[in-house]
Amino acid sequence: MKKVLVNGWPALLLLFLVASCGKEISSEEDLGQYYLKCKIGNVDKTFNFFASADKEDLGGGASSYAIIGKAVADASNFESLAFSIQLSIPFTPGTYTVADPTTDYLMIGLYNPNTTDSEKIFVSQENESDPFQVTFTEITSTTISGTFKGKLFLNNSADPNATADSVVISNGQFKLKVQ
Repeated sequence: MKKVLVNGWPALLLLFLVASCGKEISSEEDLGQYYLKCKIGNVDKTFNFFASADKEDLGGGASSYAIIGKAVADASNFESLAFSIQLSIPFTPGTYTVADPTTDYLMIGLYNPNTTDSEKIFVSQENESDPFQVTFTEITSTTISGTFKGKLFLNNSADPNATADSVVISNGQFKLKVQ
């Protein structure tokens, strides 16, 4: 038994050092610096639980970025905000809107107010008066940030100019780690 402890101490030391380094790195990295927040109607909302910016190379020069966050950590609460952009052009800082007439990119915004009924989820449509738009101010290999705003409509809404079946998002801000 003593021989195992004597021969095993370098492995235990290495395990301790790795565990200590991991704690030190995580304490240096302030996770509070990442956020996804906005105002929906007149209510301030934050979506910092499981918040992420997922990047995917689609091949052929196309790429996709998905920004998503939940309002609470509770698995039975589905309140969340997400938007995604798929590009066939290089991704550069600037303003992108769901109403863009080109075929350079496709964008969608989504707000789930805590429902499992897909018809009660709010999604972007090509609304000319207040289209959902995102302004990307920083795009790096590790971080993405910017602002967003616009109107989202109930998934079953036939009228993209209806107000009763919509929510207005304003003061949207995000800074997330790219994964």
